[in-house]
Amino acid sequence: MSTFIYLIRHSKANEIKLKRNQYLLEANKKVKLSHEGKKIISEVCKNKEFQHFDVVISSDYRRAYETAFYLIDNKQDVIINEKFGERIHGVDDFSELPFHFEYKQFEDDDFKIGYGESQKDVRRRMNQGLSEVLETYKNKKIAIVSHATAITFLLKKWCEINYQGEYKYKNKIIFDGNFLPCSAFKLTFDDNNKLIDIDSVKSELSVMSFNLRHIIKEELIGLWKKRYDKIIEFIKNKDPDIVGVQELTRKGKRYLKKHLKDYKIVGKKRHSIIFTNEYNCVLVKRSFKIKGHKTYSLSDKINRLGRKAKSDNFPRICTLVHIEKENKKYLIANTHIDNSSTENKKRMLDIFDDIVESHKKSDEYVIITGDFNMTLDNKNLVNYSKKYIDPFKEYTIGTFPSVPEMKALDHIFLDKRLSYYNEKIHSDSNDNGFMSDHYPISCIVEVNN
Repeated sequence: MSTFIYLIRHSKANEIKLKRNQYLLEANKKVKLSHEGKKIISEVCKNKEFQHFDVVISSDYRRAYETAFYLIDNKQDVIINEKFGERIHGVDDFSELPFHFEYKQFEDDDFKIGYGESQKDVRRRMNQGLSEVLETYKNKKIAIVSHATAITFLLKKWCEINYQGEYKYKNKIIFDGNFLPCSAFKLTFDDNNKLIDIDSVKSELSVMSFNLRHIIKEELIGLWKKRYDKIIEFIKNKDPDIVGVQELTRKGKRYLKKHLKDYKIVGKKRHSIIFTNEYNCVLVKRSFKIKGHKTYSLSDKINRLGRKAKSDNFPRICTLVHIEKENKKYLIANTHIDNSSTENKKRMLDIFDDIVESHKKSDEYVIITGDFNMTLDNKNLVNYSKKYIDPFKEYTIGTFPSVPEMKALDHIFLDKRLSYYNEKIHSDSNDNGFMSDHYPISCIVEVNN
């Protein structure tokens, strides 16, 4: 059996504001979580690593125990332990610190000012607190909400950490030094309380691809809302971070925007003569920062939406979105390949591939969603899919229920620096084909260190 300790930095807090006759230490302990900080920890709690703690412990700083309350279930209390508090600076105002204070203290174990703590002092009390927790709660999963500097000084007991921010454990880089709200480390101890492993907790996001089905007759007689109510209920229930949708209509887009307030919906329509207002939008949770987006035509003129070759059934488009969360950057690309000839599919796939390649940045992770109108054994898709990880490569179930013997047409492809789990084809969600003529697919995506 093992004991798992999660050292978690508190979520985002308000700025420290000293009142008249108030000292820094007193003010620092009373700082509350900001509104954004509450949203961040709410989202972080969806990560499987931040669920089902046996014990939740917090420092005696308000922003820490307000964070900890999000990690408990209804039967628990947060245990306050001042040993896990932030480093005491030893001054009454930040302006009294010398400009070299952070660097000097990081490099010199014994450096401190006034009544403050040295790196060695912080590590000693943090280690004492950790040892007591290990003795008291053996073989449990334990969350300890603390502070960036205090956690760093404790980790220096086992890790090589330089001032530039590289954290190494057993010659493996586990962290880039950029502490964000709720950054966390997982420490694994054996039955003798000997440390086995340290790793940072991976960032993750849930991704879905969903062809919503465009039916002209349905729009004319007003039946589309019944389906969209089910679509909205499904998305709310599954709560994905990212949804690449295909065959979204103008009315549908307005309806989603009205009822899915937690999402930003980005992407332009394709401007075709037939199916005039169809979109391949990307739904992005508002907790992500959108750094840019654009919709392109899968034609010889990629900036001319609505353009198509004579042999294509319809104009086809793709939407690209650059997003950021927890200092991780992603390029989301969503498309819908034409269902015409094999040659047309290859041409569109090549155009789509060129567009993605020209937009991806070295610090971005690529995630691709879409209805490709090709199964994975299609010769055009075989070579393309080798560039990416395919969470559904072993699945035999199709995503087009009206032709159940056909393999999946809908796909999610992932950057090879990513990993995944909980991949699903939601074949139980269609209500006899009423929600859509495609099954939605989803997976949880993790950033590998």
